[in-house]
Amino acid sequence: MDHIGIDVRKNASQVCIRTETGQLIERRVRTDRESFAKWLGKRDKARILIESSTESEWVARCLEELGHEVIVADPNFAPMYAQRRRNRCTPSEAAK
Repeated sequence: MDHIGIDVRKNASQVCIRTETGQLIERRVRTDRESFAKWLGKRDKARILIESSTESEWVARCLEELGHEVIVADPNFAPMYAQRRRNRCTPSEAAK
């Protein structure tokens, strides 16, 4: 299963995908249903982590409709989702 982290912003979101083989793919996509469907709609089911925000509710629903498992994370409880490391942890690593 791929692990995906999305930094959801009002106009454009940063998507980071860690594939099962360990490949890291990063893309900036427009924050709208069509763009998420284009980039993530044809992918196999993945675990997606997004930070709770104003946009996170509709984004989570959109991604679930595309067949993905979505975790909406409160940034105040980040240690529950991933262990802090000395090196920067990517959102896709946090979703594991």
